[in-house]
Amino acid sequence: MLRVESLPADVLGLSELARRALSGRLDLDGFPVPRRIDDIEPPAERFTPEERAHLARWLESQLSPLGPHVHVLESARALATPGASCVITGHQPGLLCSPLLILYKAVQCIRLARQLAERWQRPVVPVFWNHADDHDLAEVHHAHFLNRNFDLQKVGLAGLSSGRQPLSRVKIDEDKQRLGAVRALFRHIFGDYPRIDEALDCFMPRGNTTFAGAFTHTLLTIFGKHGMLVVEPDWMREESSSALAQLVGANPAVALRASERELTAAGLDVAIPVDEAALVYRVDSAGRHPLRVGGDGFRYDDEPGSRTRTELAAEIVQDPGGWSAGALLRPLVQDLVLPVAAQVGGHGELGYHAQLGRLRRATNTPCTPFVPRVSMTLIEVEMRASAERIGVTPLEILRAHGNWMPPSEEREAPPVIDELKRLAAEHADVILAKRAELAEIEPGLAPHLRRAVAQYRAALDKLAEKASRVEANRVGKGGRHLRRLNNALCPRGQAQERVLAPLQFVARFGLDWLDDLIAELDPFCSEHLLVDLEEDLA
Repeated sequence: MLRVESLPADVLGLSELARRALSGRLDLDGFPVPRRIDDIEPPAERFTPEERAHLARWLESQLSPLGPHVHVLESARALATPGASCVITGHQPGLLCSPLLILYKAVQCIRLARQLAERWQRPVVPVFWNHADDHDLAEVHHAHFLNRNFDLQKVGLAGLSSGRQPLSRVKIDEDKQRLGAVRALFRHIFGDYPRIDEALDCFMPRGNTTFAGAFTHTLLTIFGKHGMLVVEPDWMREESSSALAQLVGANPAVALRASERELTAAGLDVAIPVDEAALVYRVDSAGRHPLRVGGDGFRYDDEPGSRTRTELAAEIVQDPGGWSAGALLRPLVQDLVLPVAAQVGGHGELGYHAQLGRLRRATNTPCTPFVPRVSMTLIEVEMRASAERIGVTPLEILRAHGNWMPPSEEREAPPVIDELKRLAAEHADVILAKRAELAEIEPGLAPHLRRAVAQYRAALDKLAEKASRVEANRVGKGGRHLRRLNNALCPRGQAQERVLAPLQFVARFGLDWLDDLIAELDPFCSEHLLVDLEEDLA
C-alpha cells in the first residue's frame, strides 16, 4: 500500500477554469465535468454490430504484431460487444515516456474505466491516444532527471530532426542516435538502483523504430497487463479523416467563436483563439501544413487564396491519408471514431475542451464528460529526511515553487532577477499589441507573433528562475538538502510531474507503485497528491 498525503489542489497554482472545474462550479454549454462516478452515464449506442466488429478486428490486427500482453488484445476484442465503451486519454510522445504526468494520465484512465465497467456491468476499455501526428520534435526529444548531485540534467538523442514531419515518421537509429551512450549514462548515474535493467528495457527506444513507436512500446510494456489499448492515429486514418471532413463541412468557426464569447462572458480565458488555431493539417512528403480560418473558409499560412469549407471537406474525403486534425478538433474526431464514455485530460487540455461544447452540439458529436487529470508529486525517504533536517515541509517547498530558503537565512534576491521578469512581461505586452497591425499585412502572421512572444518570455523566465535557484542553493546552511528538495519536488520552479522523466523512479522502485495507484486512486480526486515511494528490497 502506498502512503499518500493530500495537499491543496492549488499548491502549484491553478487557472480560474481549473478551480471551477475541480470544485464543480463550471457550467458551460455542452461541456460536462463530472466530479463523481454517478455523474457519468453510459454513452448512447452509435455503432452498428458490423462497425463494432470491424473496429475490434482492426485494432487487434494493429496491436498484435507488437507482441502486447494478452489483456490488450482482449480489450480490443471487447469493443465488439454491443454497449461497450472506452475511457480515453492521450499525450504527445515524449522521449523515455517523459514527463511523469503521462503515466498519471494512464493510471487514472485505467482506474476510471474499471469503476465504470463495474458500475455498468459492461466492458469499458482504457485507451491511450498516442498523439503521433504532432510534429514539434523540439518539445519532446529530451528528458530531465536529477543526477547524484541533485542537479537537473537533460538528456536527448543525438542527430534527431523532423522538419515538420509527424513524430510517427521520425526514425530512431541505434547508431545515429547513439542509444548505447545514453544507456551507459543512465547506468553510470543509476547503476546501483535495483531495477535499472527493468527501467532501461521499458523506456529506452529499440533500435530502428519511430519516435512514436518507441512511446507506444513503453506504454504497452507498463500498462498492457491492465488491458490498456494504445492507438496511433495512422491506424485509424480513414475513419478519422471521414470525421474530420464532417466537422470541417459544418463551419466550425461559428460555433467555436460562440464558445469563445461564452468563456469571455464567464470571466475565463480562451486557450486557443479560433482565428489563430490550426484546425486542420495537410500532410505530405514535406511534412504538416496548417490550415486556419481565413478567406472564404480555410487557408494555409502565407497563402494568397483560400478554399471554402465544402471544398476542404471534399479534399479530405478524396485523400483521407493526407490529413490530420489540429488540437481543437482532435477530441471531436476521437469521439466520432470510438465509443468514448469519458475523457481524462490535464488542465491545459481542459482549456481547449471547454471551447468545444457548442461545436459538439452543432455537429451532433457526443458531449463527452471531461475528467481533470489528478496531479501528484513523488517523494522518497531521503527527501523526507532532508526536510526534517532543515525544518521544512514538502508543502512549503511546493508553495515556494522550488525556491524555498530557511526563514532565518532569507535575504533579498539580486535586483536583476525581478528586473528580468518585469522586462519580459512588459515587452511581451508591447509586442503582442502589434498583432492586429501584423494581421492586416497577412492574417497568418499573427499566430507566429504570438508563438514568438511566448518563446521569448519563456526563455527570460527560465533564465530568471535559474538565477533564483542558483542564488538560493549557494547561500545558507544545508545547501545540499535544500538543493535536493527544491530540485526534486519542484524542478525549474515547475510541477515535478511536468519536468522529470519516470526512468529514475522506476530504476529504483520498479513499477509496482503504479499498480498500487491504479488500485487505490480516486479518479475524481480534487487535491494534489504527495506519494511516498518505498524501495522494494526483496
